[in-house]
Amino acid sequence: MYPTLFEVFGRQISTYGLLIIIGAVAAWFTVKLLDKNKDENVSLVFLICICGGLIGAVLLRPITRIPEIIIHWEQFRQMPVRIALSLIFSEIVFYGGLTGGVAAMLIFCKSYKIPILPIADLLAPALAVAHGFGRIGCFFGGCCYGVQVHLSHPFAVIFPPADAGMPTGISVSMPVLATQLIEAASLFVIAVTLIIIYKKTAGRGLTVCSYGILYSILRFTLEFYRGDSARGIYGMLSISQYISMVLFVVSVVMMVLVLRKRSIGR
Repeated sequence: MYPTLFEVFGRQISTYGLLIIIGAVAAWFTVKLLDKNKDENVSLVFLICICGGLIGAVLLRPITRIPEIIIHWEQFRQMPVRIALSLIFSEIVFYGGLTGGVAAMLIFCKSYKIPILPIADLLAPALAVAHGFGRIGCFFGGCCYGVQVHLSHPFAVIFPPADAGMPTGISVSMPVLATQLIEAASLFVIAVTLIIIYKKTAGRGLTVCSYGILYSILRFTLEFYRGDSARGIYGMLSISQYISMVLFVVSVVMMVLVLRKRSIGR
C-alpha cells in the first residue's frame, strides 16, 4: 500500500524494513521490562536469535521451492541468473525465521550450558510483539494479503495495482481481506496474554509453550483466508498450515511434560 514513506539522502526507505526495525526495538524493550533478574545471557541470546532468524527467513522459501524448480527446470535454466535468484530468494518467511531463531538459540544455549526454558519464556512475548509490527509492515508493502471480499466488508482493503506482492492484473475494483492487520492485532493480544502468563510462571516453560499453541492456531486459521496462494499450497493446506500443525503438537507435548515435571517437583 505504501512500500516507501520517505527518502533519506535520495534513497527510498522501505516501510516494511522500517517496521521490522521498530519491531526489533519494541521486542528488546519487552525483554528488558520482563527480565527482572537482569540475566547477562539474555542480550547475547537475543542477538543470536535475530541472526539465526534472518538466515532461516531467507532460506525457507527456496527450500520449499525445490520441487517447483525441479519440475520447471527448463524454464529456470533459461532465465538470466539475476532474475532466477531474485525469483527464488524474493521472499522472507516468518516460519523460516522462527525455525532459524530457535535452532540458533538451542545450539548456542546447549554449547554454553545456558538454561533454555527461562530464556525461551522471556523471548516468547517479545517475538509476538516484533511479529505484530512485521505484519503491519506486510500491510504497507502489499504482501501477505487476504482473499477477495466485498467492498462493504469491515476488513476490506484496496491495494494499488503496482504494489509489491499483489497478483498480476489486480485492479482497484478487487478489495481483499486485510489479513495482515488481523494477524497483527491478534499477535499483540497474544503478546499481552504471554506477558500475563510469564509474570505468573516465569522460567518454567509455560510461556513459550503457550506461544506455540496460540500462534499455531491463529496462523492455521488465517491461512484459509490468505489470497496469496503462490506461497505454497500442497493438497488442501498451505506449507504454513503443515508447519502450524507440527508447532501445535510439539508445543502441547512440551506443555504436558513441563506441567508433569512441575507436579512431580511438588
